[in-house]
Amino acid sequence: MDIKKNNDSGIQSLSGFAYQIRVFVYYMSKMVSNMQIEFETLEDVVVKNPDIGAFIDKNSDIFRSLIKKENSYDAIQVKKTFIDNTSKQKILYNWLLLEASDANIIKYILFTDNAYNNLNSLFDIAFDELFVIVNNSNKKANSLVSKVKKIYENDLDKFSKAYNQIKAKYLFVSEESIDNKIMNGFAVIFHKEGISELTYALRIKEFIQIITYEILIKIDKKSPYICTYKNMVQKVEDICDRIKDNYFEPDYTVFRKINKINLSDQIIINSREYKQLSACNLMLKRIEEHLIYQQYYKSVRYRYLEDNKVSVVENIERTTYDNFCDAKEYLEQNNKDTPINRLSRTKDKDNCYASNNQTRYGSCIHLTMESIEDDLKISWEDEA
Repeated sequence: MDIKKNNDSGIQSLSGFAYQIRVFVYYMSKMVSNMQIEFETLEDVVVKNPDIGAFIDKNSDIFRSLIKKENSYDAIQVKKTFIDNTSKQKILYNWLLLEASDANIIKYILFTDNAYNNLNSLFDIAFDELFVIVNNSNKKANSLVSKVKKIYENDLDKFSKAYNQIKAKYLFVSEESIDNKIMNGFAVIFHKEGISELTYALRIKEFIQIITYEILIKIDKKSPYICTYKNMVQKVEDICDRIKDNYFEPDYTVFRKINKINLSDQIIINSREYKQLSACNLMLKRIEEHLIYQQYYKSVRYRYLEDNKVSVVENIERTTYDNFCDAKEYLEQNNKDTPINRLSRTKDKDNCYASNNQTRYGSCIHLTMESIEDDLKISWEDEA
């Protein structure tokens, strides 16, 4: 049994998640009763890119966060890149729209990663220069600058007042390690002192996956994501029930949404598990689903190996292989031995060491990998 630790488990770092969402989660850790946090999409987009984190960070200008405190808000704009003049203008456009709205904004926060050496220079473009840029713009009606132009067109006094109000409420944050802030921020609510460091990290990872999943659902529906303090506490309690020192069951629906399989990737296409699934004459969508089962099982598997629970993994995989052997023998004796029947019948068999169906299914696909030892290797189609 190979018990080598693997970074795919996501325990060592939270960097696989979008920086924008990690900042959002950090501010969630600062919420108290009767507060809520919102994630807004300023333009209509659909997230289909396999690298969700990269997509969100690349398009950070069209997202913003709001923290509601009774009758007021803090507005947060996140940038994980060098902030050039174009970026500065877009940030100001976002806030000029907010300042003209009914929302009572108390603080405008620009949150950046200090690796990009951004300076606190958002307002180095004078309001009258920006006003000229806005009024001379001929961009499409749904662009940020056009929305600003519609509100402030030919009214320099109104524009100047809004600009200076934003400047007076402005806060610049350049942060070195957002991940450490997240890990420290949830220590009490996730009971850090009562569990292992590994379990605590897994709870944080699961929480960020759930928030990412819920945000993506709202983006697809073109509506804002809102999470109250009560909602957050309910999520935390659910996670604490599913992830303990001796038990690990991540939410499969969330995992499936966040973890994508790129079926055009040659590494995947040339893998033994892909070829074995293809032999079952499955549609590509079903092949993708089974490969996600495999990824889900791998996350569970790494968790047990990292926690030195090798016997749990061995029992899951030995039971899966025995189930396969039983299924194959039955099918051969009844003249029904085909790749798809081997797959289906093996998946149908119980495995008391697996916590849920997806873990059981994923172990079946995992054991078709080329790297699996011969005494555990599964074949839906016998190889010549």
